Amino acid sequence: MNWLDEIEVELNRGRDAERVGNEGKLRTAARRAVGIAVTEYQHQRAVKRYGDDFMKQLRGIADDPSLPADVREAATRLQTRISQEFTSPSRQPLADAQVIIRYFRQALTS
Repeated sequence: MNWLDEIEVELNRGRDAERVGNEGKLRTAARRAVGIAVTEYQHQRAVKRYGDDFMKQLRGIADDPSLPADVREAATRLQTRISQEFTSPSRQPLADAQVIIRYFRQALTS
């Protein structure tokens, strides 16, 4: 399975989790989908700019001033832990993931 297929598998897992109201699995699937895209970017570009695991990658993306604001903001929302009230700043984890994935896919094709 190629990396684009792997991303789609994770996004589908997220959609399934969203349908049944499992927000924890939804966030995890969204984060993992981003991690697959970033790992492929780092592999193809021979850089380890954002780390080896998806949470480090999200933190690195959120802190990278060279990236577009919408990408950094999506990463910030996705990497933030849920509050004690079990709320998350990422109201749409799949949409946030897709913003980041789209950016890295385009970076690989340009």
